[in-house]
Amino acid sequence: MKKLIMAALFCMLAATTFAQNNGLGIRAGSGAELQYERYFNSGNVLKVNAGLFDFDGNFFGTVVYNWECCNWSNWTPNAGDWFLQAGVGGAVGLWKDNMNVGVAGDVAFGIHFSGAPITLAVDYRPTVFLLDDCWGDGFGSFGLSCTFRF
Repeated sequence: MKKLIMAALFCMLAATTFAQNNGLGIRAGSGAELQYERYFNSGNVLKVNAGLFDFDGNFFGTVVYNWECCNWSNWTPNAGDWFLQAGVGGAVGLWKDNMNVGVAGDVAFGIHFSGAPITLAVDYRPTVFLLDDCWGDGFGSFGLSCTFRF
C-alpha cells in the first residue's frame, strides 16, 4: 500500500513539474518590464507586469487577465502553438510625485514553441488612467515579450 501511495505522489509531482503553468520573462516596448504569467487549464493566462515606462524612471505596473480567443495548434505543428489572447485588468503608475490608477486592456498574438519552454508574443496594451492625465501615453503601448515557461 505504501508503494502505491508513493507511486501516486511521484506521478502527481511529475505531472505538476512538466505542466509549465508559470512563465517569467521580459516585455520591451515603450519601456522595459518584467513579466510573470500564470497559465490556467482553459488556455487563459494572468499576466503581471512591472517596470519602467518610457525609460525615464517612471514606474508602471499592470495585472491583466487574458482569455484565449484562438489557438492554431496545427498551423505550424513542428514550430509550436500560435495563439490570440485578449483581456482586461488594472494598472498603476508612479510619475515623479504623482500616483495614478487605471484600466488596462491587452491583445496579444504569439507562439508557444514546442521544442523549448519559450513563448514569444507581440501585444498592444492600451491604458486609461482615472486620476490625472487620463489619456497620457497609455494608447501607444505596443510591446514584444519573451517568457520562459516553468
